[in-house]
Amino acid sequence: MVGRGQLWKSDGTIVESRDPEHRMLFCESDNLDALFGGIEEIIGMPIGKIVVESKRRVTKEYMEKLIPAWVRKFLYVVGPKMITRRITDIGRAYGYGNIELVEYRRRFGDADYLLLAVNNPYSLHLFQGDSMGGLEAATGRECTAEVKRDAEGRYLVEVKVGTHPPELQERLKARRYPLKPGNIRLERCGGCGVPLEIARYRWDLARGTITDPRTGMRMAIFGPAGLEAIFYDLEAELGDAVPATIIEAERRYVKDHLDHQEWLRGEEALRHMMALRGLGILSEYKAHNGSFTATISNACVPHLMVGIVQGLFEMATGSDSTTYQWSRAEDGDLTITINAT
Repeated sequence: MVGRGQLWKSDGTIVESRDPEHRMLFCESDNLDALFGGIEEIIGMPIGKIVVESKRRVTKEYMEKLIPAWVRKFLYVVGPKMITRRITDIGRAYGYGNIELVEYRRRFGDADYLLLAVNNPYSLHLFQGDSMGGLEAATGRECTAEVKRDAEGRYLVEVKVGTHPPELQERLKARRYPLKPGNIRLERCGGCGVPLEIARYRWDLARGTITDPRTGMRMAIFGPAGLEAIFYDLEAELGDAVPATIIEAERRYVKDHLDHQEWLRGEEALRHMMALRGLGILSEYKAHNGSFTATISNACVPHLMVGIVQGLFEMATGSDSTTYQWSRAEDGDLTITINAT
């Protein structure tokens, strides 16, 4: 399923086979809710509702683009069981957790609802937004969602027809940058085309998890567009301090959780690790007198990339005090400079 659905390209990106304009990532997922929690800790206020709302809109827009309206309506008429079975299969293969349909009501009225149970969610906030956006795309109606735990420890997500609070300020549209060709070479399976290194990760389909055996970190396959939309919405709602907050939260996470021996094995190893995750191509790499500059072609989620590079620099140098500068060129290249202070 992963091999049919994704294509690892030589330009450092991963794209969906049926929609090559839709980028995907194969990245650590433990840091998703931890990142949102880190942002909350820094700013001193909850952001869960903004995260869920942003992800709802992105999922709804994507589903409406990908699946014609008559097909979505047909699937809903046929029944949520068919849709949920597909969602469950994808979720387990992509590392989203073990998803089950508990019950539903489908009478095409205001009392319709869908109750899902999920164990080991890759991100509870993102799963909640995905569930709302998916049902809205299927029904053509607004939906709300509530989350609780049951006696077995599962998260129960009840999605029901109903108006949600007024939408956030109109989301800034992410700018699309042209992708540059690249020459990344990943040794691949001759049967499915997936990079062979992916085979070292442990897929537990019963639990719906993907684990890096060397670090114990959860991995998942997900799109960067949802994260970028969340960051845009957070900035629009909470102000100009949000980008620095995202960078700081990611820097802390990298230093606390990433395996520095895995990432800090030189320029080629770093380039390989980024391409395997679909984060782009490390096209330039300079270190001199306590300063480090990296240029990444075909980059995405720039705030996270700045936090990652800053955290890696601090791990490599043992420095606890650094500053950063970053810029994005017209052609999309992301340049990050870290300085020890």
